[in-house]
Amino acid sequence: MRTFDPSSAANYSRVRPTYPPELYYWLSHQVKQTERVWDCACGTGQASIDLAAYFDHVEATDISEAQIAKATPHRKVNYSVQPSEHTNFPDDYFDAVCVAHALHWFDLDNFWAEVRRVLKPEGKLFIWGYNWVQFDNVLDQAIKEHMLPILQPFWPEKTALLRGQYSAVEFPFRAIETPTFELECHWTMSQAFAFMRSWSASQIMMEQHGDFMIQEAEKEIEYVWKDPLEKVPARLPFFLYAGTFDN
Repeated sequence: MRTFDPSSAANYSRVRPTYPPELYYWLSHQVKQTERVWDCACGTGQASIDLAAYFDHVEATDISEAQIAKATPHRKVNYSVQPSEHTNFPDDYFDAVCVAHALHWFDLDNFWAEVRRVLKPEGKLFIWGYNWVQFDNVLDQAIKEHMLPILQPFWPEKTALLRGQYSAVEFPFRAIETPTFELECHWTMSQAFAFMRSWSASQIMMEQHGDFMIQEAEKEIEYVWKDPLEKVPARLPFFLYAGTFDN
């Protein structure tokens, strides 16, 4: 599981995109009750706060104390430091369990067992994320030529699951049909750079070697961005899985 120091935790919450608001409306209508939902690996509460608009109570957990310390307070959200594979929640407790952009960090066998334990009968599991960021062709090419090659050796092995949209994961639940959601942001150059610096490979590289090579890559991307204050479309290919466990 990826953990964070206080500085990187604050930066993560600032630069990461929020998820499509229509997602939460849809998933709240897939469960029989909206009494309690568990947001696994909640980070600083990006999804937790939005879930609170549709559920009476949100339990939001993360293994990172730094992330929880920076989480956005909300009267309906209870944050706690717990691994997603082993929690202190009662059996048959949740109407829904959600994993936002984090499944690739889990010990999956233990996580599936924990979800089975804490979900109510007919409760549902929702898993979502985005696997990359896409700009226009010129910017994409600059990122591929200058940023991605220097980061390649530093990607944690588990992030390959995310880049493959979890297609290699064997889901043990009975899948339900899901709609398609779009995730698009409009970023200035500094916002795009902050997002790329939040990648796990960037964080590892900077911890080991500083950010000199990233700065050099950013200079090359800046050349084709032209106007640093111009907000350009950034599309993040979004995917969603949902299902229920047979009793």
